[in-house]
Amino acid sequence: MRETKFIEQNRDKWSKFEKILQDNKKDPEELSSLFMEVTDDLSYSRTFYPNRSVRVYLNNLAQRTFYSIYRNRKSRLKKFWQFWKDDVPQMLFESRFDLLLSFLVFMLSISIGVFSSMMDPEFCRVVLSDGYVDMTLENIKEGKPMSVYQDPDQGSMFMQITINNLRVAFITFILGILFGGGTIFILIVNGIMVGTFQYLFFQQGVYADSILTIWLHGAIEISSIVIAGAAGIHLGRGMLFPGTYTRLQGLQLSARRALLIYLTIVPLIIMAGFIESYITRYSDASYVVRAVFIIVSFAFMIGYFVIYPWLKARRGFTASIREVDIPAVKKTIIDFKSIKNSGQIFSDSFALFRRNVSRYAILAGIISLIYCSFQSFFEKELYFEQNQGFLRFIESCFTAAKNTLALLSPGKFGIQWILNILALSACAYITLLGLSRKANKIPLKIGYYINTIIATLLICSLMILLLNMPLSGFYMLLCIAFVFPILMLCLATVFNESTNIFDGIGKSFNLLGSSWSEMMGSYLVISLLCYIFLFLTTSPILSLLIEMSASFLPFKNSEFIQFRELFLLFMQSFALFFLFPILFTAISVGQFSFRETSEASDLNERLQKFGETKRSFGMQKEEAQE
Repeated sequence: MRETKFIEQNRDKWSKFEKILQDNKKDPEELSSLFMEVTDDLSYSRTFYPNRSVRVYLNNLAQRTFYSIYRNRKSRLKKFWQFWKDDVPQMLFESRFDLLLSFLVFMLSISIGVFSSMMDPEFCRVVLSDGYVDMTLENIKEGKPMSVYQDPDQGSMFMQITINNLRVAFITFILGILFGGGTIFILIVNGIMVGTFQYLFFQQGVYADSILTIWLHGAIEISSIVIAGAAGIHLGRGMLFPGTYTRLQGLQLSARRALLIYLTIVPLIIMAGFIESYITRYSDASYVVRAVFIIVSFAFMIGYFVIYPWLKARRGFTASIREVDIPAVKKTIIDFKSIKNSGQIFSDSFALFRRNVSRYAILAGIISLIYCSFQSFFEKELYFEQNQGFLRFIESCFTAAKNTLALLSPGKFGIQWILNILALSACAYITLLGLSRKANKIPLKIGYYINTIIATLLICSLMILLLNMPLSGFYMLLCIAFVFPILMLCLATVFNESTNIFDGIGKSFNLLGSSWSEMMGSYLVISLLCYIFLFLTTSPILSLLIEMSASFLPFKNSEFIQFRELFLLFMQSFALFFLFPILFTAISVGQFSFRETSEASDLNERLQKFGETKRSFGMQKEEAQE
C-alpha cells in the first residue's frame, strides 16, 4: 500500500484519537480500543515506511497515549505518602478499642504505682531497685536531679536507649500472641514503673523539673509503648475472637494489622531516643520552651493517632485496606504408596502432624505433668539454663542442647531413665500406630500389638542408652544425626509391614540402599526446625512468663525458686515430647516411599488393575453392541 493511501485510509481514525486524548473525560474502553489500532498502524508503518514522517507521527501519538494512561500510576513516594495519610489512620480507627484498652490499662497501672508509693515509701526500691533509687536521691541532694540524662557519650547513649525501647515495644507487641495476656502484663509492669518513678521525684519536691525533663522524650516514648500495647491486644483479639475463621486464620488476619501498627511507632521510638540523648540533657532550659515542646509532642501523638483517624472515618475512607488472602481450608490427601522426594516427605509429614496436633499436645502435656510430679516427689534437681538476650543465636544453640541433655541424659541409671524410655516409647507408639492404621487400613491382630510394643521398647531404650553414653559433643551429634534415623526407620518398618523387630532391621537396611539421601534430607531438615523451636524454651520470654505467672500467686522466695524449676521442667519436657512425633512421622512417611522405590508393589498392583479395567471395559462395549 502506498503511503498516501495508508494515510488517507486512517486519517479520520487518528484525528478522532487525538480529540479523545485532549478531552478531560475519556471513555476508557474507546481509548483502549483506539490505542490498540494505533499501535497496529505504528507497527505497519515501521515495517513499510521506516524513514517516512508518518512513522514519527504515529510513534508520538502512541507515546502520548501511553503517558495519558499511565501517568496516574502511583510512584513509590506516593505509595509511601498514602500509607501514612490513609492506611495507618484506617488501621488505627479499626483498632480504636484496642488502643483505648491499652491506654486504660497503662493509666490504671500508673495509678497503682503512685498509690503503692504513697502507701509504702519503700515500694520504689522494689520496683526500681536500691541502686537506682540511691543514685537518684544522691543526684537530688547535689542539686542535679536530672543528671542521669547527661551522659557525655551521646552517641552510645542514643544507641543503647533506642535499642532498649525498641526491644520493650517489640516484647509488648509480640506477647499479644498469648491471647493478649502477655501484652497486658507488660503494660501493667511498665505503667507501675512509670508511676513509681514519677512519684519518687514528686516525693522529693522536684516534680516540676522531673515532669519538664522526663516528658520531653516520654511524651513520644510512652505513647509509643501504649500503641505497641494496642498492636499486641489486637493480635491477641484475633486469636480469642476469630469469628467465622479458625484461630490460625484469625491470627493471620490480626497479625498483619498488628505488625503494621507496630511498624508505625518504630521511627517514633528512634526519634524519642534521639530526644532523650541529645535534648533532654538540657534540664536548665526555660520552663516555657520545655513545656511547649512537651505539649507539641503530645498534640502530635494524640492528633495523628486518635483525632486524625476519627476525622478520616467521619469523611469516609477512600479505599479499604487489602486483607490478607486466607486460602480455603483443604484437607491434603496423603498417598502413602507413592514415591516421594525429600520435599514431599517434608510437606506430608507436617500435614499429618497438623491433623493430629491436639493429640500430640495432650500426650506431651501428660508426660510433662508426670515429670513435674516426679521431681516434686523425689526432690531431684534438674537445672535448665535461660538466655538473657533475644538475638544470641550461638548461645541459644548451646543452651538448648544442654537443657535437652539435662532431661534425657541424667547420667546414673535410675527412675528418670525409665521415665525417658516410657515417654519416648509412648510418643513413638502412638504416632506410628496411627500412621500404620491410616495407610494400611487392615484389621490388626494381637500378634501385631505384641511385636510393635516389644520393638518400640527395645529401640527407644537403645536411643536413650546412646544419649547417656560418655561421648564428646561431636560424636553425640553424629549419633543423633546418623544413628537415630536408622533406628527409627527400623521401628517404622515393624509397624508398617506388620513384622517383628529382627525382620524389620533386615528390611530397613535393604531399603536404605537406594533411599539414604531422601531419608537423611527430610530427617535433618525437620530435626533442625525442631531444634530451632527448642530455642523458645531458652528465651527471656519464658522468664517473663514465669514472672507473670508468679506475680498472681503468693510465693515466698524458696517457693518461687521451686515454682520456677517446675515451670521450666514442664516447658522443656513438653517441647521435646511434642516435637518427637513429627520426627517419627517423617521417618514413617519416608518408609512407605522407600518401600515403593525398592519393591514397586503399588505399581504392580495398579498395572494389574489397569489390565482388568481395560478387559472389563472391552467386554462391556461388546455387550452393549450386541
